[in-house]
Amino acid sequence: MSRVCLVVLALLCARSVAAQTIVRPEPPLDSARATLRHSLLVLRDSLNSIDAAAGRLQRDYREASTPALLSRARVMHDACARSVRTVAPTKDVVVSAKASNEVRQRRQRELVEALEQLRAALVQCQSDFAAMSQPGQGDQVRGYGNHRAGRVQTALRKYSRVAGGFLAAMGIKVTPLGAQSGALAG
Repeated sequence: MSRVCLVVLALLCARSVAAQTIVRPEPPLDSARATLRHSLLVLRDSLNSIDAAAGRLQRDYREASTPALLSRARVMHDACARSVRTVAPTKDVVVSAKASNEVRQRRQRELVEALEQLRAALVQCQSDFAAMSQPGQGDQVRGYGNHRAGRVQTALRKYSRVAGGFLAAMGIKVTPLGAQSGALAG
């Protein structure tokens, strides 16, 4: 009986200590990491427009009219063109970042390589959808648009994984779009 009382007492004490846990906010980023974070988020937001346009194209290709498909192709072309312009400045910021240890340096090299691959995929996307957005190319969009959009989305996912690893190595926390930072469950 006394062992049971001792266990119950220990559990109650542990629960009251856990209830008193203090949650402190993340320390602010230094200016160099804040600049790095901003640049990567601008690129992320730009890439989200491609992902959304690809999703609309993939959703609508069966039932959409030819003018609607051409419009979807133009939106893909425009989104890829905007994003490709964002890659070079982002790469410059990443290259100039001070990576203080071996893990950060390795992640930095991986991100620079991923940015180069992303740029190549975006240039290809821009070229593919520029051709598909021309009058008379509706059947081309219907037949090949999904595959081309899927290739771009694969490149976006690959880049996103590498960028996430770099941000984690640099100690930069990024909350997903729409999520509240520091929200406590309760």
